Formats: sequence, structure tokens, C-alpha cells
Amino acid sequence: MVLSITRDPFLLYETLGMVSMYYTKRSFIKLAENMIIKFRDSLSQQQIDELRINSMLIEQFMLDVCSDLDCDSPEVKFYLKPFDTGNPHELNCVARICILSFMKLTSPGFDEQIAETKERWRKLRADGVEVVDFTNGGISFAMAPKDKPVPNLFEQLYSMQYPHEAKMDAFRVLDNFDYYMDKLADILRPYAMRLKEGMPRLLPIFEATAQRWEQSFINMSEGQIQELIRIDPANMITGATAVGTSLFFFNEIGYGYEPGTNDNIATLYFGAGVYPEFISGYVEKSVDRLAEVMKAFTDPIKLEMMSRLFYESDYCLNIAQQMDLNAGNVSRHLTTIYDYGLLLKERRNNRTYYSTDFDAVHKIFSDIEAYITSKK
Repeated sequence: MVLSITRDPFLLYETLGMVSMYYTKRSFIKLAENMIIKFRDSLSQQQIDELRINSMLIEQFMLDVCSDLDCDSPEVKFYLKPFDTGNPHELNCVARICILSFMKLTSPGFDEQIAETKERWRKLRADGVEVVDFTNGGISFAMAPKDKPVPNLFEQLYSMQYPHEAKMDAFRVLDNFDYYMDKLADILRPYAMRLKEGMPRLLPIFEATAQRWEQSFINMSEGQIQELIRIDPANMITGATAVGTSLFFFNEIGYGYEPGTNDNIATLYFGAGVYPEFISGYVEKSVDRLAEVMKAFTDPIKLEMMSRLFYESDYCLNIAQQMDLNAGNVSRHLTTIYDYGLLLKERRNNRTYYSTDFDAVHKIFSDIEAYITSKK
């Protein structure tokens, strides 16, 4: 399969990623070194050198562009300070809520993308789309069941397992979206303009990232690609209208589609610090991986979900109702179990249905047996 990847950045998302990284004092160089340690056996020395050089170039660019960002400003803190969840790696913040999610942006300019995002939120609310959870990419949405009234926005947010202050800030923003989006635009605009002007310095990284993913896809079927990057099988990527790379969401692969439709993936991006070898070369039988996956079998809620989903596939909101849990918690549990490789999922009628992958469960226990019996 041939997949064409644009070399143009998604300006609004890239600007937010850059400014957010600067505010939280996270280092691209440290991210790269952590990935090298984790995946060293899967990378050539040339790839390791490239990853190090690119991380240094991106970090220096960020430091140059964002040097005058007033991180002590109350307004900047309001938008960029991660929610206080007790997780030191928490990235969710008000600014990420404002961008909604990595959906398709058709406008080329920053201010046009701001206007497009505001219009999208109006449409989502008019269509009865429900806010399910916050994610590193913004907000996770779902179409509310047609046979039930849509909870009001406050009720949707109140059920989430986030600190009260974070939920109240999110409510303020989403209930008066245009106002807060304009304020965020005022913060980001100068950095978006500098990013756009300085982009020639970074174009070689965009080009190299796009080339390595395009070359990896040439001999793959669409099904293999979707398995590699863990995209729902129902959301075909051949129709993706915005496939690109990201510098400042450095170690991520992300995608978005328009909720409420059966359209293909609309937006797909590959972080500049991610290599296909990170995924295809990962050794599933490592003891760390096995220990991590076994957590799913020691958590009563996750175990109950897998038991239910063994007999019949189901979607998040219905599982939440049956188990008397809030949808945000259920969404997080399902995502974790899926990331462990223990669930299958497919998209039907604008909903994602999950089912337990019995073969994967059996393989985990076989791998544990093999690991234990291999020790002398």
C-alpha cells in the first residue's frame, strides 16, 4: 500500500505541543534517550544518531521560539498547567481541551483554524455528541444513545474521575467556548507565527519522518498498517485527508475522526521521534511486559470487564451503565486493557465495541509459563 504523507505541519496542534512542552519543562532530548534505552536492540546506530540529533534540533528551536513565554502569568497557567491528578506525567490541561481533539483541520492559517475549531464545537453540541473523557489529544467523544436524553454538559463532566477544580475549569471553557478559545489564541498566536517563519529549519525532520513511514508502508496491506499503529479496523485510513508528521508531539502516533459520522480517519500523524521499528521490534515476551499485562488480571474491575466481554461485545456507555460506573473510568479501563493487547475492538454505528481476545489471553499465560520454566 502507498500512503502519502504531507510535509506541512498541523499549525494549531504543533503550536500547542511546542508551548505545552516548554511550559512543563519537558525535554525532547530526554524523551529521545528514554526511547533509545527502551528500543536500542531494534534501531541501527544511524537511527540512534538521527534520533539524538533531531531531538536536540527540536528542543533548541522550542527554546528559541518560546523564550519570552511568561510561565508565571495567571492566564498562561490557567491554560497550560496540567491537571493536578497526582500523576507526574499528566499532560491534560485546559488548552488541550480547547483544541477538542486531533480532528481534521482544513484551513491553512492559524486564525482560520481557531475559527474552524469553534464552529466544530457548535456542531458537536448541536449533534448531541457526549464528552466521555479527557485525553492527551484533547477530548474523547461519543454519540449519545438515541433512545436516551443527552446529559447536560455539567453532568457529563461531573462523572469523570478528575479533580473538582479541573472539571469546573473544563465546564467554564466548554460552556463559553468562543471566549476562552479567543483568549487561548491570543497566547498562542505569536508562537504560531514564529513557528511558521522558522519552519525551514525543521523541514528536513518533517521530510525524513514522512519518508521512513511511507517506505515502511509500501509492502504492507491496510490491515497490517492498522494493526501496527492500533487503529480501529472499521476506520479505514486510505481516505485520510490529513496525514502528516509532528515535531512537538514527538513520541506519539495519533489520529482523529469526525464523531457522529462513519467517515474514514480524517487526521493521522506520526511523531518525529517514533520509528516503525519501535513497534514491530518490540519483544512481547519480556518480563517487564508480562508483569505489566498481568495487572489486568489483578484488578477486579478489569477482570469483570474481560469476563463480560468474553461472551458478548459491548460499548463503553452501556458497560458503564451495567457495571454502575462512570463512563470516564470505564473508558480508561478499556483503553488500558486494549493497550495490553487483551481486547479486540470494532466500530459499528458510530460506536466502538470491545470484546475479549481469548487467544491473546491464552498467549499471555503461555508466555508466563514459558518464562518461568526457562529459568534454571
